[in-house]
Amino acid sequence: MSRVQGIRGTAWLPLLAFAAACGRGDAAGSGVFTPELISTAAVPLSESEEVALLADERTACVIDSYEGQVRCVDGGGRVVGVFGREGEGPGEFIDPAYLARGEAGTVGVVDSDLGRFTVFEPSGVWVLDVMLPEVFQPFPSFEAAVSGVSLDYMVMLGRMSGSLMTRYDVDLASGGVVGQEESPPGPWDIECEQVVHGIPDPAGGWAFVACEGHLIFVGGAGDATVLRAPLYVPELPNEQDVARTEEELLALNRSQGLPRTPAIDEALERYRATPKNYYLRAGEQLFDAANRYWIATQRDQHEWSWLDVYEDAAYLGSVRVRDRLRAFDILGSTLVVLVDRQVGPDDGDGIPDRALDWYDIADLPFAR
Repeated sequence: MSRVQGIRGTAWLPLLAFAAACGRGDAAGSGVFTPELISTAAVPLSESEEVALLADERTACVIDSYEGQVRCVDGGGRVVGVFGREGEGPGEFIDPAYLARGEAGTVGVVDSDLGRFTVFEPSGVWVLDVMLPEVFQPFPSFEAAVSGVSLDYMVMLGRMSGSLMTRYDVDLASGGVVGQEESPPGPWDIECEQVVHGIPDPAGGWAFVACEGHLIFVGGAGDATVLRAPLYVPELPNEQDVARTEEELLALNRSQGLPRTPAIDEALERYRATPKNYYLRAGEQLFDAANRYWIATQRDQHEWSWLDVYEDAAYLGSVRVRDRLRAFDILGSTLVVLVDRQVGPDDGDGIPDRALDWYDIADLPFAR
């Protein structure tokens, strides 16, 4: 299984017909498509950037990092469940870090500090938990086993050679590791040399994000296609990017009981002068049920955000969603995105509101 199960009954309509139906004109640009927004819901501010779209395609869950809880809401804004408290017992968290969707309608939570995966009903009823072989990022869906990938930081930093990622499959009934696969080690022909993160391709092989807008698609036989994202242009951070990074650095210091230090200002100056990565975050990539590869990008991220889509190592097009995307998930004909709204005149504190937006992608076409 890969990053998502989904798009059922997808009909690929002609590009011009879709553009006319949307009435978006040419403003978005060739190969950029804006799906229909179908619902939205407010969620609390959080340092976590995780979202899981549950099996009904209407309920989505996020992590409230300030309360150490998981909150599940539906597309009408109704709170389905809020659960979790600090601790190490059943239903408790020390560091809830990742979410996953259960095929039976449940939600799974990875606690990075405890190295534990816990399954809940979306109402908050505890179902079970298992220990993980090591802290990993789960794939967005699970059934009898939970699967995920772990990152070898020594390989990523170039201090040793070998596989960057390892996939683990953990049986939920026994807690035992029932599968393990290392990613292909390369090397691949990338001038900037750094490969950052990867996920398995359900058809066989892996997909990796790398430096300077590069992607690597490795087939099941080990054949690799290296390409640079067609719409990648080195772009310096804007003031919103800088402000967000500043808050993240200050929050890290606060968590360690430290005040603002000169090192933070030095780090911010380096950040201002360094072009942004192509990818939003290393983990914000997935394969849908049709085996198309989706990746959240850092383009603009003011009024609009973009998800680029690939198939068979070829760029298909970009999906445009409103506001500043922080995370996304896909199931069936639904795309859900976790976003920061634009700061408006009513936001006296200057902090953007956070929300979930649901989009209908059943009739989404791509230019060929």
